[in-house]
Order: sequence, then structure tokens, then C-alpha cells
Amino acid sequence: MSDKRTYNTEVYQADKVLPEHLQLWLNKHNSHGIYSTCEWFYALSQFKKRHQHTAAVCYCWLFMFDQGVPCIAIALETNARKLKLITNFYTPFCDIFYDKTVLSHTDAWTIILNQLSINYPEWLSLEIAPVFPDQFAIIKTSTAILPVSTFQYHFSVNYHSNLTDFATYWSSRSSRLKNTYQRRLKTLAKHNSRLDIYTEFDEEVKQLYWQIYQQSWKIQEPSEDFINWLMVWAGQNKKLQLGVLRIDEQPAAFQLWLLEGNTASIYKLAQDKQFDSFSPGTVLTKSMIERLSEEHNVQRIDFLLGNDDFKSLWMDSKTDVVGIEIINQTSISGKAFALMYKLRDQIKQRTGINFSRRSVTK
Repeated sequence: MSDKRTYNTEVYQADKVLPEHLQLWLNKHNSHGIYSTCEWFYALSQFKKRHQHTAAVCYCWLFMFDQGVPCIAIALETNARKLKLITNFYTPFCDIFYDKTVLSHTDAWTIILNQLSINYPEWLSLEIAPVFPDQFAIIKTSTAILPVSTFQYHFSVNYHSNLTDFATYWSSRSSRLKNTYQRRLKTLAKHNSRLDIYTEFDEEVKQLYWQIYQQSWKIQEPSEDFINWLMVWAGQNKKLQLGVLRIDEQPAAFQLWLLEGNTASIYKLAQDKQFDSFSPGTVLTKSMIERLSEEHNVQRIDFLLGNDDFKSLWMDSKTDVVGIEIINQTSISGKAFALMYKLRDQIKQRTGINFSRRSVTK
């Protein structure tokens, strides 16, 4: 597609059900089969509206059409002049939707940024997070010829490992981890323990999950809504792997894994405080990875976001994940905002004073 084409745009509420043909288009052109689907953004928008909402915020889909055919879409959260992709603490990945048969990823982002000025002529900033290195390179290239400045900030890290088979993977683990596992297994052998795997969501699964979670050290969720939806959806789409370790018939720990192709992601985990002395997570993690590798031919294990110390014991690779803020410099306020960021970063480079999380990249 040429940059000179005229694109028609339409806006739809993200927390409302879309027309069926747009739902089908989104799920045909998603960038991830779990974390970037029509259903994901619908559920997340509803959750945010119920539990994180302020009156000025709107959740919407911005669709771009070429000669009446959808070619690009972005899920946006708008708050006056500030825009961001619809994300929150449940989001391990985000991106746009585009038709890969007619557009490159870079071109799609360039078109979106141009269209923002038509639909939101006063827009000041667009925030995108989390962003992985390959995504960052694409977005940076897409903004090169536009009147915008792009700033990045540290957001999180991602731990992951590729594996050909479980035996090879386990043999490459550290002696520290393997010795810890053997000690925990020996302790568990003195008790009646078992691992149950649930692949569908029902009332029993719901009760197990939240019983363990509420007795753990985890910060309590603002609502059960989103996680319950996710497990229902994952079960219906054959992506759910919920491992529950019982000790003396009591639910001690769970791990919520999600399958996407040959990748398994550990999305949530928790253990009942009364079983902390058993360190059930060590035994559960090893058992789940082994099962996923041998029974589901998983070739990549993804620990998603977070810099928890234990992740480096299990995973081989660590990737920095950033956030991006794109500043529109077509207005005086946008130019002033970008200049403020640049001056701040110059002061930081000269003095070492850290004013905020964001740093300039362009």
C-alpha cells in the first residue's frame, strides 16, 4: 500500500461487542493468539472500566479501512490529549493488528500515527508498553519521518528458554537448582502429595485457584473477574494448563500456564503460606515443564514479565522490555514537552541525577 492512500477510520467502543466481521478480522490478524485478541481486549476493557476507571477515560477500537476493507486496528485508551494502548498489570505483551498480506509492521505503525492526527487532532502523547526489542526497532523506524519524538523507559524484563527435549533442558540446570529440587522432593516423599492438571474451567477449579491465592503472600486482586474470564476462555480454546499440587490432600500451590503454538507461558502462580516450608513451587515448576515438553511438545518456556530472582535458575535468556512514549510535536505544547524530556536527559547524563523513568531515543 502506498503512503498516499486515503484511509477511512471508524471508532468502536472496546468494552462493547464488535460486529462479527470485525471480530473475525481481528482474530485473523492478531499479533499473539492470547494476549492480542479481540476477546482479550474486550475483557480487559470491561475490567478496567469496572475496577480502574476514571470518568475522563474512554476505551475504543480505532479501525482503518482501505476501500472499505479493514487493514489496521489499534485498541486505545484515551484520556483528554493522552493516548495509550489498552493495557494494565495483566498485560505481558501488546501490539497493533494489521493485514500482513498488504502492509509491513513499520508501515502499519506509520499509518496509525498519521491517522491519529485526523481522529485526535489535539493528541499530545501515545504510550505503548510493554515493548520488546524487535517491536521497539519497528516503532522507532516508523516514526523517523514523522513530526514526533520517541522516548523510552525501562519497563520490565522477560525470562525465557528454548528447549528441544526435557532431559537436555534439565541436565543444563545449575547444581544449586537440582540439589534444591532433590531436597524438596525428599521432604514431600514423607507426605501424601500429587499433581493434578486442569484443562477446563469449572466451579471446582475456581474454588481451588482462589483458595490458594487468598492464602498466599500475593497482593490480592481487585476482582476475580479477569482471571476467571481468562481461564474460561483458555479452557474453551485448549490453551489452559492449571497445575495444582496437593500435600496431604490439601491444595498447596498452583501454576497457571497458557499454551500458544509450541510456547508455554507461566501466567500466574501462588502457594498457600502454610506450605512455605515445603517450597512446593520448585517441585511444581519442574513437573509442569517436564509435562509440557513431553506431552505437548513445547519448545519454548516463557516466564513473561518480572525480574524475580528464581526465574534465572529456570531460564536461559533474559530480555529487557521497555515502554515507549511518542510525543506529537505539531503543537507548541508537544514541542515543549519533548524539549523538557531532552533537557532532563542531558542533565541526567552530566550530573547523574535521575528525574524519571523515561529516556530519550530520538
